Amino acid sequence: MRASILLWSTASGAILGVFLDATLIGVALLLGTVFPAISARLHHRALILAGSLLLAAVPIVMSVLGFLEGRLKTV
Repeated sequence: MRASILLWSTASGAILGVFLDATLIGVALLLGTVFPAISARLHHRALILAGSLLLAAVPIVMSVLGFLEGRLKTV
């Protein structure tokens, strides 16, 4: 019972992280079309690497938060 609560909480955190990633990508695309001058400056290799690391970290952080929430539920 305890393991299933932890598993489901962690999975829901990961799913929320994926939704947050999709929202961030959508906002970046919208800002790129509204402000084309900003979009032209965002093609530096370091900025692309930093953005990719951020997008990869969001589901991981949300999974950890979901796991911690599950631990609170089982206490």
